[in-house]
Order: sequence, then structure tokens, then C-alpha cells
Amino acid sequence: MRKLLFIICFLITNIIIAQKKIESNNYLETSKQFYKDLAYDSAYTYAKKSYTFFNTKKNDSLTFASLLELFRSSDKLNNNEADGYLESAKSLAKKLNNPSMVIDAYYYEANSYFFKDDLVKALPLFLKIDSISNDENIKNKTSIEALLKRGEISRIKFTKETTLAAEKLYLEALKVAKEIKSEEMINYIYTYLADVSGLNGNDNQSKEYIDLAFNYFKKNNDIRNLSQVYLLYTVHFLGIDDLQNAKKYQVERLNYLRSTDDKIELARALVYNGSFHRRKTKDFNQAIKSLEEAKTIYNNINNPSITKTDNYERLLYSLAICNYEVKQYKTAFEYFDQAYDLREDLIKKSSQELTSSLEVKYQTAKKEEEIALLTAQQALIEQQKKNQTYLFLGIITLVALSAGFIIFGYRNKIKTARKLKELDELKSKFFANISHEFRTPLTLIKSPLQLLKQEERNTEKNKNLNLIEQHSNRMLDLVNQLLELSKIDSGNLKLILQKGDLHIFLQTIAEPYQLIAKQEQLTFTKQIETFKNPQWFDKDVIEKICTNLLTNALKYTTKGGSITFEVSKTNNTINLKIANTTNSTDAKDISKLFERFYQENDSHQGFGIGLSLVKELITLYRGTISSKIENNILVFEVNLPLDIDLLKDISIIKETTESEVINSTVKDTNEDHPILLIVDDNESIRSVLKDIFKVKYQILEAADGVSALKIAVEEIPDLIISDVMMPKMDGFELTEKLKQNEATSFIPIILLTAKTSDESRLKGLQNEADDYITKPFNHDILAAKVQQLIDLRIQLRERYSKELILKPKDIAINSVDEKFIEKLQTILDKQLSNSDFTADDFSKEIGMSRMQLHRKLKSLLGVSTTEFLRNERLKAAANLLLKKGNINISEIAYSVGFNDVSYFSKCFKEAYNVSPSEYATT
Repeated sequence: MRKLLFIICFLITNIIIAQKKIESNNYLETSKQFYKDLAYDSAYTYAKKSYTFFNTKKNDSLTFASLLELFRSSDKLNNNEADGYLESAKSLAKKLNNPSMVIDAYYYEANSYFFKDDLVKALPLFLKIDSISNDENIKNKTSIEALLKRGEISRIKFTKETTLAAEKLYLEALKVAKEIKSEEMINYIYTYLADVSGLNGNDNQSKEYIDLAFNYFKKNNDIRNLSQVYLLYTVHFLGIDDLQNAKKYQVERLNYLRSTDDKIELARALVYNGSFHRRKTKDFNQAIKSLEEAKTIYNNINNPSITKTDNYERLLYSLAICNYEVKQYKTAFEYFDQAYDLREDLIKKSSQELTSSLEVKYQTAKKEEEIALLTAQQALIEQQKKNQTYLFLGIITLVALSAGFIIFGYRNKIKTARKLKELDELKSKFFANISHEFRTPLTLIKSPLQLLKQEERNTEKNKNLNLIEQHSNRMLDLVNQLLELSKIDSGNLKLILQKGDLHIFLQTIAEPYQLIAKQEQLTFTKQIETFKNPQWFDKDVIEKICTNLLTNALKYTTKGGSITFEVSKTNNTINLKIANTTNSTDAKDISKLFERFYQENDSHQGFGIGLSLVKELITLYRGTISSKIENNILVFEVNLPLDIDLLKDISIIKETTESEVINSTVKDTNEDHPILLIVDDNESIRSVLKDIFKVKYQILEAADGVSALKIAVEEIPDLIISDVMMPKMDGFELTEKLKQNEATSFIPIILLTAKTSDESRLKGLQNEADDYITKPFNHDILAAKVQQLIDLRIQLRERYSKELILKPKDIAINSVDEKFIEKLQTILDKQLSNSDFTADDFSKEIGMSRMQLHRKLKSLLGVSTTEFLRNERLKAAANLLLKKGNINISEIAYSVGFNDVSYFSKCFKEAYNVSPSEYATT
């Protein structure tokens, strides 16, 4: 008997424990269900109960799950506890060293930002989940969901490239789902693939994915996913213009949801059905019926998370429009009034939340400021004590030193040194002044010389004119070198050190000389070592050293000879070696090569001041240069320090910002920035250009003219920088084709080339290139020219926004653009009053794809196609109001293509800050 009682007690105890466990698990599941039903208050309450229970029982995994539910429900309620719960969840995951929990915490945080449309914060978190999943080989629902969210972010722009990128991520997610054999996730991913396949034009593939998902979710009676699949069927059939089947699946969706107890999903489906009939079938009565039923469901639920939202405002607004269409004006007005009141409440709520957030930030900043102030005051007191000690010691030291310095002889030495310095300054000033004076007559020689060359047809005379021009250019080079030497002699020249990729910079310097050597039938060999890390160096000084030595090599290399340019790095020193074959330099001349204007005798060519300038610059750089000649090969070896500490006292350190880095890794660019297409067959040149512009521009690249033309037509960039000498299609031909194409004629083009002749420059400008810059180019000048061209386009857009009438000559850059704007005006004159004329119709009329027309209008006028149509309609309305002040507002609205007078008045007030009637009277 006693044994039987013991067994009964044991069983009852276990039943009670099991019952409590079930109840505690129900807390967590109930919280999730309330969240799903948008009842965030209840979700928070049950999540709190779940957390209290599991935390007491030391059940870490379910405590962690409860913290995440607390975070997302409190986040929706906008209370201040949300961040605390998230941090507690992260700390617990790290304490348990559980990577799966870590990615769950990051996923909840990323989702919070995602649904607030803060994609800048959401995307790095989804990428972090992906990184941890790969490192820890985690393949679960969270890692799959992160890939799907990345896909959704990718396709936001709805371009071909972004939808293809999204599809790639969805397929990657599908692969993981199949590896873990999750039928639910596999079919869930099919719904994403169906959507993106339809966007990419693969309608048959899209239908296959929908069918697979439908069979699975119907079999498992997964209400919300099955509802989503019905919606995908509707979208699919709308995409192939099959309105009948689209209506059929809308009816099936509603019938199915009516058979379930998921009222919220039914209400959502009814709202979409109302929109479907309003926009597609124009059956406004059916639309009202669906929308009213959805409104009734939401009101019966009586949840502020539903009835105090943007979605509910749009429901009211749709009811207002539909009632207006069936001439139920009183009901329409009531719904408009309700929608307006709700919008005001939402704005007030948003303002209150923003104010609260700013108040918290202000109080935090104020406390930090007070702490910093107290710290600074303490430091000041300590410093004052030190200063008093130093002052006392300084006075004693100064008195002792003063006695030793007051000596007649020492004063004499100072006076002599001052005189010598004055003489050096006078000499430098003389060289600088006389060099500047030479520039004016040189300009007066070169200008008429160019006119004579254009007019002269005699070959022999032209040869003499070219000789004059060649020597005038040479004299201009000498003047520039004299100016540089005068700066060094006066001590006014300082190194400007900037961090960058030195090996790529040297590649860009060597490239033009390689081309010239090829034209002169010389062999040019370059071996430039790749440095792993960026270096501190003076671009201008190193460029002058290299260009002078390479120019010297080209000048004195024997016909059919060779030139070698080698770069290496030893410890913290860069080593340059320039060698060339020559018959004009003897071993006895080596020691005098760096003397200014050295010439052995009248029968030998002199060396000018180029090598002297090189020597002075290398000395300034605290480097060394040596020269030797062996077997008729003249070799110059230069060693320059790269140690910033060694050069600090003679240099200005230019802290490098991201936009100034000479070369580094390209980062992702902001989508609001202008698009810049870089075209060059040399990858190093593309890399340098990329790093100059990567912060302020979105960068596209092409290695030849053919691929550049294709990219330009597809992407419509805001500006193009192109090399001239390229395979397949050169820069001149590319410019000509782009400027003749209506879709790309407005794009500014800058040509870069090693060809320095005026003929090449003229050819580029005749092909309508906007600018022509020779290599090696100055980064700052190139960046300034690019910005000027972009600013010019912005000014033209501003001019468009201020004009009541579209004036092609005031807005167009060239004749092709002028014809394009005239074509726009012709289409507008024809279609302006047609309220059904859409952006798609506009693109077909103009003969471009929708994206091409969008990019063209955005770059040329600063507006999208839809904004352009609306602006022109409003401008036409404003013009009519000025001409006919007493005309009926409704008549004007209908005459310029608006079929909704209220919407017309709203748009007009946004554009002109007054109502149409006020505009007409004032």
C-alpha cells in the first residue's frame, strides 16, 4: 500500500512539472503568434513571462529566444528597452560561445533596420551573418533568411543587373536549403525565385516555381505562404496580360482565406483585391466592397498597430478614390477627411518619437560634455603648475645664456651670414623674374606661329615652322626649369608627402614614354616592383625626376637602341634605374653631367639644366644619384628615402583622405552619386582613376572602346573619361559614336592621351570631346575638370526647373540634345491632355527603353520620366492660369492630363507654394 502511494505521488509530481513546462513553452509560442498578428503589446507581455521563467530555470537557449522576442516586440512599441534586450541576447550568445545564437541576434537586429528602410545599417549585418555562417559552416534557417534579405536589398533598384544579383543570392539560398533538406525553406525560396524570374522576363520558369510552391503549401495548409502564392499567380498572369486568370486567382485566394481563421491575412488580401479592381479592372464597386470588408475586419480587431499606420491610411485613401469614381462624393469626402486626420496623427507621432530620441541624445551628449570639461579643468590646473616650474627654470637659463651670447665677434658673424642670405635671395629673385619675363614673348611667338601653320600649305615652309615651334617649346621647358631651380635655391620649395601606391604612380609616368619610344623605333623595357603597402612620397618631385631622366634617355638614345626603366625597393628606400644606349656621351663627361648647361665643345650637344634640376631635387629629397657608362650604355641610379620621419623637417605632410588616395582598394559607392565610366586598356591607369573618384562617384570600367560603347548605352553614365589609343575602337571613334547617339549625346567626355600634339587635341575637340588632357596628368586638375562638367549639367537642370516653357537652346549642350528636347516637346504637345499617357508610353514614343529615357532625363534635366510629365503638365496649367485668370480650375486640370482635381491642386501647391486659384489671382 505504501509503495502504491509513493508511485501515485511520483506520477502526480511529474505531471505538474510537465504541465508547467508546457505552459512556459506556450508563453514563448504565444508571444510569437501575437507578434505575427501585429498585437505587439500582448507579444511583449508573454515574452516577458517566458524570459522570467526560463531565466529562473537557467535554461540558456530558451532565455536567449525570449530575449530576442522581447527585443523585436519592444522595438515595434518604440520603448527604450529594446536595445538593452538585444545587447543581453548578444552577451549571452558570446558567453555560451554559440555561433548559431550570435547570427540569430544579428538577424533580429538587421531585420529591425530592414523594416525601417534603414538599409545602410541592415546590409552590413546581413553580410556579417553570411561571413560567420561561412567561417563556422552554419547552414540553418537564419543563414538562408539572411541571403534572401540580401537579395531583396539588391533588387530595390529594379535594374537588370540588380535583379540578376538578387536571383544569384536566391539560388545560393536554395542550395543551402537543399543541403539541410528543409522542404519548407526550399518551397519558401521558390516564391522569391518566381518573383525575380518574372522580373527578368522568364515567365515560364516563374510559373514552374509558383506551381511547386503552391503544391507544397496547399498540402501543408500553410495559410500565409499559400496566400502569397495565390498573389504570385495573380502577378504572373498580369505580367502576361491574362486578366481573366488573374481575376480567377484573386477569387480563389479570398475563398481560401475565408475558410481559415486568419483574419489579418484575409484583410490584407481584400486590400490588394480592392487595389486590383481599382487599377486593373476599373470595377470600382467591387473595389469598394473588398476595401470596406477589409476595413471592418481591421476595426473589429481594434489594434492601434493596424489602424494607426500608413497602410490603413492608404486603405482609407483608396476608399475615397473609389467612391469619388462612382460619384459618391459625400462618402469620398468623409474618407478623404479620415485619411487626412490619420496622416496628421502619424506625423505628430513621428515628430514626438524624433523629439524623444533627440532629447536622449542631447542629455547623453551633455553629460559627456560635463565630464570632458571637468577633465580639461583638472588638466589645466596641472599644466599651470608645470608652466610655473618651467618659467622659473627658463628665466635662470636665459640669464646664463645671455651673458655668453653678447660678444662682438658673434654679432659680426650674424651680420655676414645675413648679407650672404640676401645675395642668394636676390640671385633667386633675379632668375624667377627673368623666367617670368621670358614667358610673355614666348607666348607672342607661339600664337602667330600656330596661325601661320594652319594657313601655310607649302611642305618645306611648314618644316621650318615646325622647327621654330619645337625650339620655342624647348625654351618654355627651360624657363620652367629655371623657375624650379630658383625655388630650390631660395629654400621655398618643400616636399609635399602624400600616402599612395607608388608603383602604380610610376607605371602611369612610364606609359607615355613607352608609346613615344615605339614611335621612334626604340626598345623600351620597364620592370616595376609591386609594393604591398602604400608609401609616403611627393608626387610632383618624383614625377619631375623621372620625366627629366626618361626625356634625357629618349633624346640621347642611338637609333634602333634601347631604354630600360627599373624600379625596386630595399628596406625603406626606393631604387630607380634608367639606362639607355648612346654614342654621344663619354666616360670623361660623367662627373660633369649635373652641371648646368655643360657642353664639352661646340661639336657636342649640351645637357641643358634638366639633369642639374634632377640633382637638386634629389638632394632636397635627401636621396642620392649616380651615373656611369659601360659598353655605350649610360646608366643613372637614384635612391630616395621613403621614411616619413627622416623627411618630416623638410616636408608638409598631407593627410590623405579617401578621395585623395593615389591607389587603394575600391569600396562600394553610394547610389545617389553620379556614375563615372572609365575607359582605358591599361589596368593600372584605370586603378589610379578609380581611386581619384571612388568616394564621390559610382565607378564603371571598360578596357576598350567597343565594351565602353555598350556600357554607356545601357547604363547612361553622368561622365566618361577615356584613353585615346585603345584596341578595337579608339577614343576618337568612341566619342564620335556617343555624341551622335540620341541616348548618350549629352554625356560629357574627357579624353586622356600620351599624344601631346595640337593636331591630336584638335581632333578630339572636333569629335565634340568636352576636354582633352595629356598624360601624365595632375590628379587635382583632372578632378576639378570633372566636377566643373558635372556642375555645368546641374546648372542646366536648375535652369529647366525655373522655365515655364521648355526651351531646347537654353538647356541643350549640343544639336543632338536640342533635337531630343524638341522631340520631347512635340510628344508633349500631342499627349499632354491624355491622362492615360504614362512613362512607358513616353519611352516607346521617344524610341528608347524606359531606363535609358529615365537616365537621360535625370542627367539632362534632373528629373525622372514621371516627374518630367507631371512638371510639364503643371507648367502648362500655370501658363493657362496666367493667360486666362477666370477659367475653371477643373477644366485646366483635365486639359493638361489630370483626371483628379484634388490631386492636381495638391501637386500644384507643392510646385508653386500656392493653390491654382491663388496663382491665377496673384
